[in-house]
Amino acid sequence: MTIRSSVRDRATRQRLLETAAHLFAERGFSKVTVRDISREAAANVAAINYHFGDKLGLYEEVVKFASARMETTKRNAFESGKARPPQEQLRAYIRLFLHHLMSEEEDSWMDKLIGREMADPTPRLDLIIEHGIKPNSDRLAALVSQILSCPRSDERVWQCAISIQAQCLFYRSSKPVFMRMAPSLKLSPEMIDRIAKHIADFSLAGLRSLGREKKATAKQAVVAS
Repeated sequence: MTIRSSVRDRATRQRLLETAAHLFAERGFSKVTVRDISREAAANVAAINYHFGDKLGLYEEVVKFASARMETTKRNAFESGKARPPQEQLRAYIRLFLHHLMSEEEDSWMDKLIGREMADPTPRLDLIIEHGIKPNSDRLAALVSQILSCPRSDERVWQCAISIQAQCLFYRSSKPVFMRMAPSLKLSPEMIDRIAKHIADFSLAGLRSLGREKKATAKQAVVAS
């Protein structure tokens, strides 16, 4: 293979990947054909088999790319508060993650693709969970565990972690709705900071309340014994 043909192959592969990502996101896996992708990418139909094996292989590469982007974003958000006390780590995570979610530059096709997987799962949903969702869930649960002084196995840890994440994701998934309900609201960086502060204040207040409840329950158990 010559250098020129190798460069051409890489360009074709990338074009197929980008085209497929947007088509799968818009229509779903089952409603996109190999011919659709090839036509939109200005590539030969055989190029998909050559580079990815088949349509499912191409879809898997798209899902891997989306999962890697998700994980990188969330890991960076966590690292922004590294070495701070747990409560401040949580605040830093929420702030940076929310700014990323509300960014106009964020790839909308990823939201659509993941939304379709949630509503109509393919065999590749496990890839999104394992590589794009679970690592961050584990980090957030570990942080909540520290704040609550509870073992990771305590169900309150996972419940709180999910609640915190859901508050952030609401502002992304429901953005078209609340922007219509409050058309005067401008999502400036300052407004996003205020929303992040509210989510952090609300979540930490809940965690403190659960912590007090946990101590009271433990004290009652000691007295009863």
